[in-house]
Amino acid sequence: VNKDMIKTGLKELDKFLGGGINEGLITSISGQSATGKTQLIFQICVNALHNGKEILFQDTIGEFRPERLVEMMQLQKINLSLLDKIKVNRITNTAQQIDCLSKTSPERYSLIIVDSVTDLFSFEYSKKEQSLEKYISFMKYMHNLSSIAIDGKIPIIVTNIVRTVNKHEKENLEESISMYIHTKIKLSKNNNGYSCQAISPFANKQFQYTITSKGLTDQS
Repeated sequence: VNKDMIKTGLKELDKFLGGGINEGLITSISGQSATGKTQLIFQICVNALHNGKEILFQDTIGEFRPERLVEMMQLQKINLSLLDKIKVNRITNTAQQIDCLSKTSPERYSLIIVDSVTDLFSFEYSKKEQSLEKYISFMKYMHNLSSIAIDGKIPIIVTNIVRTVNKHEKENLEESISMYIHTKIKLSKNNNGYSCQAISPFANKQFQYTITSKGLTDQS
């Protein structure tokens, strides 16, 4: 196992990923609202900071909560001065989201997070007649993101929302995003609590987790 790998904090998930978040690849974390997506990326951030990594956090939905990160770091007795190693960009439109990649020297970072990757594209191109434009623009963005991951050997995590449409769960821009994702982590609620489904080109695993003040933990 590569010691440099960033742990997710979920033992079953780390085992599935071969030790943690893989560099040079895009990993997506998707799920409906309140399934713990932001909690999971925060605990990945905490583990990355603990390893001395520099993080670029692109927040397109205004849900970055430094106080939650502080709480998680304190619970793990991690030095709060490490928060200086995280750069947060609050992004409010797709032009900013696209430009951010070229303006921030991504090679400086050892982890890039985009929370959420599709939200602004769906909001700005909401009219039916704009749908082709939306897909083209979004796929160009994802292509750039994957080039950054591959060329810089940087692990990139994107989050995405899942909605229920006609009783079926549907990930936002699912067809367009799937082409660029290597590992998918899908969080959902079920009768027993919460379920995580991890999917890679070669394997598929499902396990239960709980949400606590420390973040997401395996359900023993």
